[in-house]
Amino acid sequence: MDKKYWNFPSIMFNLIETLLLILMAWYLKIGIVNVLLVFFTFQISRFYFRFPKHYKDWRKCLIWTLLIFTSMFLVEKVNVFVGCLCNIFCAYVLSGKADIKDLYMWKNDKESKYKILEDYIKYNRLCDGNKLIDIEKALEKDNPELYIFYKRRFIENKTFKEINEEFNIDNPRIVEKLDKIYLILKYALKL
Repeated sequence: MDKKYWNFPSIMFNLIETLLLILMAWYLKIGIVNVLLVFFTFQISRFYFRFPKHYKDWRKCLIWTLLIFTSMFLVEKVNVFVGCLCNIFCAYVLSGKADIKDLYMWKNDKESKYKILEDYIKYNRLCDGNKLIDIEKALEKDNPELYIFYKRRFIENKTFKEINEEFNIDNPRIVEKLDKIYLILKYALKL
């Protein structure tokens, strides 16, 4: 038997969803060229931005897909160029990279849950005879991966977004690693 596993329910859902989108476009009297333009612009943009959002529940996926594509079809009906721009924008938003915080230069100074550790490192890192240096060396020796995250976040003060772009991992995984680091250092330094 071939090693490829065909997920029949998923394939059927995708075919039915595509059929519903085509019927929606037909109902709105959108031309075939414009329908293909909407599909391909959206898919290519989504592929380019990476990290596409997927829903685990088929109902939620179907509702959001129908709403998004209906709105894109309606914009496409008004103006093709504006429709393509909206498709690219929708693909960007649905990639999960769009963040309202990036829209403005002002940033809310919400305290980090790692504030105690950040302050300790900031004020005590270069002190002679400091336990922090010994703990850093032990962390680097015992768990090099955690040490790299420690170095990026706590020493170089990189943001989650910068760490995400460097290592290409999701924020929950970054938080998981930083929480481990925080617990190790919190108990080792008795903070």
